[in-house]
Amino acid sequence: MTNLSFSHRVTAALAANPVRLRVAFLGLLALALALASVKYAAKVSKPADTGEQSRSAFLRWRTMIRDVFTGTNIYVGKNEYPNPPIMAIILRPFAELPPVVGAMSWFSAKVLVAVLAAVWTFRLVSPRPGEQGAGQVPDGAKAAAVLLALPAVMGDLTHNNVNIFILFLVAGCLELYRSGRDVASGVVLGLAIACKVMPVMLLAFFVWKRAGRVVGGCAAGLVLWLVVAPGCVFGFDRNAELLTDWYRLMVERPVLKGAVTSEHPNQSIVGFVYRLGTHSPSFIDYAQTPEGDVPVPAAYHNLVDIGRPAAWAVVKLATLGFAVAIMFLCRTPRAERQGWRFAAECGLIVMAMLLLSERTWKHHAVVLLIPAAALAVSTTVGLASSVRRLVVGSLVTAAVLMTLPGVFGTRAGDLALVYGTHTIAFVLLTAATAAVLVCGLQQRDRSGGARPGEIST
Repeated sequence: MTNLSFSHRVTAALAANPVRLRVAFLGLLALALALASVKYAAKVSKPADTGEQSRSAFLRWRTMIRDVFTGTNIYVGKNEYPNPPIMAIILRPFAELPPVVGAMSWFSAKVLVAVLAAVWTFRLVSPRPGEQGAGQVPDGAKAAAVLLALPAVMGDLTHNNVNIFILFLVAGCLELYRSGRDVASGVVLGLAIACKVMPVMLLAFFVWKRAGRVVGGCAAGLVLWLVVAPGCVFGFDRNAELLTDWYRLMVERPVLKGAVTSEHPNQSIVGFVYRLGTHSPSFIDYAQTPEGDVPVPAAYHNLVDIGRPAAWAVVKLATLGFAVAIMFLCRTPRAERQGWRFAAECGLIVMAMLLLSERTWKHHAVVLLIPAAALAVSTTVGLASSVRRLVVGSLVTAAVLMTLPGVFGTRAGDLALVYGTHTIAFVLLTAATAAVLVCGLQQRDRSGGARPGEIST
């Protein structure tokens, strides 16, 4: 049975009783979220071995977030808060609540913004007005996108990090761009970059698209979110000190000084290449000292040792390859702001964010909702059967790689991460996205639209 016939059978089943299936799917999602909420509440209510309530990222950061408003520099010494000051300002209302109440409130807020991000993503991938099926996305495509991103979403909820919030900002930026509000889109993108650096790749995408109003809005947003807003809260001199120390911790140290995170949770190309290609630790322990916890290598799993300079070159070649692919494949007209082709271009940028980041944990993959939606919708249009098989196979394989290892226990899951199960999944999805974009260019070429080397207005 071919993938095409399977796709048709699934479509026919959904068409036979779409409302009942939709309600059942949403009900199962709601049940999963409710169970995750109960499990998380029990987790954060129980103190850690140290006696402190620190059993999630939010609770570990809570003290630092509160301390920064009383004069503590949370980027030096024992403190290593990973986000710029604006993120602490955003989280402060939650941090001021009692620990469990604050953690559950942030959990609930992230559920709400995840729903909004999904709505905006499905608008992004829907056909443009005037096209067949305008504004409609098949339920099967929606379900496939949600299921692929769901493990990361659930992981980020129970870890209670900020990645769903970043997905919300990225999806919000694209929704504003889709609806023609370019300056506002740029301001929101500026907030995403100010909270977590890697959305800067989306800025590069808009520069390539020559979307000047978005770029201008982003520049204004960066000034607003990095300088003006935190300056008004902390004072401009103190904010400059905090921002400088954050830069030294999170940008200068890994990017300019080569302090690479090779441990097994890192599923970026950087972590994958250094962990398996150089004598760099895949597991670390922490030695407690008066100056704070000091990382100590605990295990190595490298297959070869090509040396750190060669590993650096491999990473830079991968970055260059992405840049070339984006220039050749991201060619939709500037007037085309939604639909599977434009969404696939955005998906390629998202894959670059995951693969080229210095550190990519598995719950960072919440942003896979965007490329997954584009790939799922692309299977319902007139792609070549070989490309459709590649897309379906990549989606299924990626889902297995990102879900199955954890079923066999913590140790098996950690070893799977050592050998880059998520990295391989990201690469497969990137290849599928590139193949879909090539098909899009070929279709446009046959119809007389913008050809490679052009971005029509």
